[in-house]
Amino acid sequence: MGEKRKSRQKDASTKRSKKGSKHASTETTQSSIPYPKPVNGSSFCECTTRLTVTLAPAHSNDHWAGIHETLNSMLLRFVPQIRGVVLSYSDVKMLSQTALLFNDSPYGQLEVSAKLLLWRPTSGMTLKGTINVQSPDHIGLLLWNTFNASIPASFIPKNKYEWRPFNEEELAAGKAEDESSETKDSESDSAKFGSGEWVLKGSSQGIGTNGSLEFIVSDVIRADNVLSVTGALH
Repeated sequence: MGEKRKSRQKDASTKRSKKGSKHASTETTQSSIPYPKPVNGSSFCECTTRLTVTLAPAHSNDHWAGIHETLNSMLLRFVPQIRGVVLSYSDVKMLSQTALLFNDSPYGQLEVSAKLLLWRPTSGMTLKGTINVQSPDHIGLLLWNTFNASIPASFIPKNKYEWRPFNEEELAAGKAEDESSETKDSESDSAKFGSGEWVLKGSSQGIGTNGSLEFIVSDVIRADNVLSVTGALH
């Protein structure tokens, strides 16, 4: 009799342990998103910087043509020296009237200064983008119709949001709409969202407002001269 009682107590203890373990696992998933320290301010900034421009022999009689050619080549590219993507430039000044030649190189070097408009996102900033892709793995966004951002599923709090697959009727309706659509250039919702969409948990309400979504920048990734952003939802 005593052994049966001990056995029942052991089984009950094991069940409680499993429940506790399951609950702890859920909490860990919800709190495992590495939110960075919040950063206020805009991801755009202006700075006046000094640059060394390399002039080809063809520009030896027209320094300004060579200067503008160099500055134009920097547009929409990440420049490590100034830690940002160059969007525009203005107020360009030559700091010397003579280009310097070194050794046997036919290329001259000229110092200039310019005011640059930069895109310089940092971890912790809050940005808003237009949703252009949804899948169980991530949400893709376009920032200012220019820059890409991605929110991995692991950075989407599962206590607030969930993936809702489209049912057969929704998929069929989306396919029919694609076939009858006259504007082939614009992506339809079914094309963008594929087999489903992210919604508020326990409802069918899609995330974001009017196709836009606010998120926290968790990382800024540089690939060659291009910047992309990894984000996390609140």
